[in-house]
Amino acid sequence: MTMRVYHTQQRKILIDFLQKNRDKAFTIEEILNSIGDSGISQSTAYRLVTKLCVDGIVKRSAKNTGRSFVYQYINTEKCEGHLHMKCTGCGKIYHLDSGITSTIQNDIKSSTNFEIDSHTVLLGKCNTCKE
Repeated sequence: MTMRVYHTQQRKILIDFLQKNRDKAFTIEEILNSIGDSGISQSTAYRLVTKLCVDGIVKRSAKNTGRSFVYQYINTEKCEGHLHMKCTGCGKIYHLDSGITSTIQNDIKSSTNFEIDSHTVLLGKCNTCKE
């Protein structure tokens, strides 16, 4: 038995916002502040985002501090099997090519016997924020 997906107005608003900002990840609070008076409560936003994560539409990852989470739209992107880079200045997230990911993972494993999982996010500064 499959669960029915309800396409509520709140769900549409949330997905639309995340799609338009697919190169960034946001906390629930940042999402709610950005979409303004949309009628979405904090508890509804958490419930909707959790469901979107389960459905593979949104990716959840730890924020820099590790104490909170950020969410990013990934529905049309292949987000598995490669590393991500996040600019600590502007928050933009970049998808690292699978070949480069494989090279990095293999180099680290061969020199340290440590395996990096593909959900790892590398932190740094993009060209714009470096200047």
